Amino acid sequence: MSRSLRRQNLERRLESMAAEDKSNRRLFLIIAAFFVLAIVVLLLKNWIASGPVDLNKAPVAKLESLPGIGPETAKAIIKGRPYKTIEDLDRINGIGPATIEKLREKVVVGE
Repeated sequence: MSRSLRRQNLERRLESMAAEDKSNRRLFLIIAAFFVLAIVVLLLKNWIASGPVDLNKAPVAKLESLPGIGPETAKAIIKGRPYKTIEDLDRINGIGPATIEKLREKVVVGE
């Protein structure tokens, strides 16, 4: 094989590798953009959902996310509805003044 033919083959391979590299970079950027978008969506969803919990409307799962509230206490909160004030939670077995203070900034009492 002549020297010029080897050089041409090498140049073609280099061009092919460069085109493949460009394609791979483009694919990586697309995947990275989707990953960043997914993170932003999750952060926004959590930010929106992180508002105060309405004791009179929240489902069991949302009540369980509150500090000091487990599955049984969440069910008891639902059974004890409606509430007029946060202090009304003291009638629920297992919720005392300390738990009410932990919840004060995290809950509201709606109608």
